[in-house]
Amino acid sequence: MFSHDKQPGRAVCLAGYGRLKAGAIVPVTNELYADVEQWIAEGNTLPEFAGYPEIPMTAEQRQDWRDTATISAFQARAALKRAGYMVRVRSLMSQLDKDDEARLAWETAQEFRRMSPTMLAMAAKIGIDDQALDNLFEAGSQIEA
Repeated sequence: MFSHDKQPGRAVCLAGYGRLKAGAIVPVTNELYADVEQWIAEGNTLPEFAGYPEIPMTAEQRQDWRDTATISAFQARAALKRAGYMVRVRSLMSQLDKDDEARLAWETAQEFRRMSPTMLAMAAKIGIDDQALDNLFEAGSQIEA
């Protein structure tokens, strides 16, 4: 349920316990550290820090993230290539008129916004659903040129 944090004097809650939720970082000086001490008193030991638990977003948090998610054109292209979508994108772009706004965006935009109407339309045309589009933006945000 807990582990040492990477900073001394703190514990990380790995799964909900007592008054603590997964992901909580609890300094020994915090009153909630009593829950950590209770867990230890039950015969458990604090393992070394191995990373923070992944905490899923609520639907509201996910929508807020989607509303603000932006990646560079390079990050978008690299994420699409790594995910195996680049052939579909090139095929779609070759079918569009040179003055089509989606094609203009693909060829000239410096960044892409997750919730832009153009992005949503292009994703739908090549079979990328909401979760896959989220994954592309999350992966793209980690890519550095």
